Amino acid sequence: MKRRLRALYWRGILVTLAMALAATAVAAKLKIDDTRVHLTAMLQAATRWTVDSNDDLQTLADAIAGVSPQIRVTFLLDSGLVLADSAAGADAGADHYADREIAAARRGEVGRSLRMSGTSATLVLYMARRVSPQLILRLSYPVLGVARIVAAYGAALLALALALYMLQRRAIARFAGDQRRQLEDVRRLLDGELERVDAVFPEYQPSLDAIAYRARRLREDREEVLRTMNLREDFVANASHELRSPLTSVRGYAELLEQGMADTPEERALCLETIRGECDRMLAVIDDILRLSRAERAGGGCAPIPAAPVAREVRRALLPRAAKRGIAIELAGEGSVPMPEKDLWEVLYNLMDNAVRYGREGGSVRVALSEGDIVMEDDGVGIDPEHVGHIFEQFYRVDDTRDAAPGGTGLGLSIVRTIVERCGGAVRVQSAPGKGSRFEVGFEGTRE
Repeated sequence: MKRRLRALYWRGILVTLAMALAATAVAAKLKIDDTRVHLTAMLQAATRWTVDSNDDLQTLADAIAGVSPQIRVTFLLDSGLVLADSAAGADAGADHYADREIAAARRGEVGRSLRMSGTSATLVLYMARRVSPQLILRLSYPVLGVARIVAAYGAALLALALALYMLQRRAIARFAGDQRRQLEDVRRLLDGELERVDAVFPEYQPSLDAIAYRARRLREDREEVLRTMNLREDFVANASHELRSPLTSVRGYAELLEQGMADTPEERALCLETIRGECDRMLAVIDDILRLSRAERAGGGCAPIPAAPVAREVRRALLPRAAKRGIAIELAGEGSVPMPEKDLWEVLYNLMDNAVRYGREGGSVRVALSEGDIVMEDDGVGIDPEHVGHIFEQFYRVDDTRDAAPGGTGLGLSIVRTIVERCGGAVRVQSAPGKGSRFEVGFEGTRE
């Protein structure tokens, strides 16, 4: 990452330096153009002065150069031989036949040339023109301003490059450090050590919030999967136990009959009655498991329906069993609940069946219906507080007193909770040992 950032940064620096160089070149060109215009005007004036003057060439060269101290004036023959030079013999005897400006002057043009001077080692602008059939006038002007511009800009560019280099090292180091800390925060977020990460750069915050949300969902899903796996293991173990016990009894009594150890008709009848009862017990467990499975898979269809007709049907189904123990089942009120009729029957049947099974001899079961609510109360054995939070778990048994009641599989209340929660409701329970229990099924959205 640092290498890519450094490459990107240096591309920006190179673009900046290229623009600075272009600005330097433009400034130098403007300076040269200004000097050329000035020297052209001087050449025209010097030409007229030479034509009108009667002085010797050296005196004339010195006089013309005296107008501008930086200008050098040279008179040459067509052959390039120097006749007079304002630079006091600095170029005496030199041959300039091949110089570009002299060649152009021989052709009758105004010759121009920009090059380094061999004598002064500076950049010099030369201009020449013919002033008589055998005489050429050349003016030279050192472009010192261009050299100063180039030197100043060069020093500035060097300082800029060094400053940018130092800044990029510090900026990239700081940026890389921020990124490492941000990635470490993301790792801790995924490990569950943090709930939220503040972004180093504001643009990152929406993505980090999305990562935090997905990490939280993944942890919750993982916990749910683990809980489901534990429940499945517990369910398999409990179901195996619930089926193994009656099967063991069936096998034991079947062996007694097979080996002829039940000699009397009464003993054989007892064996057959026990086998039949254990088979009924296994069928009850299997039926409850199937009902629980259907309750977990079912979906939709949670439209409100009247609860009173279904409650009366359940009461009629349980009256024979309740009458054997002298328990009265009382119904009161009207109302609707958002639940399919068959599911409502399951909920009411399991609640009322539990109340009858664990009710007190000669006691009562009271069911109160209202809009979006079902309340069922009994005056039976009740439930200890430490067991109240577990009674909706599959195959959970509270104590020996309740376990001794006939016909229970430990799945009824689990079926109730599954159906009610699937339809958007909740089940609450209040109970105390020896004082009975109160179950409330509520649906907030249907209450007035």
